[in-house]
Amino acid sequence: MAYTGTMDGMSYGELFGGPEIPVLNKNVTLAKGTAYKRGMLLSEADGIVSATAKGGTAVYIMADSIDLTDAAADAVGTVYTSGRFNRERLIAAEGDTVDAHEAELRPLNILLTSLHK
Repeated sequence: MAYTGTMDGMSYGELFGGPEIPVLNKNVTLAKGTAYKRGMLLSEADGIVSATAKGGTAVYIMADSIDLTDAAADAVGTVYTSGRFNRERLIAAEGDTVDAHEAELRPLNILLTSLHK
């Protein structure tokens, strides 16, 4: 089920796919050198979160866009740790697909749905 519309001048980006799973988030340390986009699949290693590379294991979804491409140091950002998300609005690494990470996200309570189903 997809929610769409505009409320109080803010538009809904269709990232969320429904209310069935509570949407939880937390702050994490993001690795410098990347432009993080809302909906990007993320991995974690040694307490540092980065974009999930093809073949990597996704554990979070980026909550808000933040550009750290020219940052001198890692920075804090917010990620989603659970919820129901529209797969068409998620961002995988070049050459990778969101569907390739669906099974590893499910046990973490990150469930995927579709805008078109």
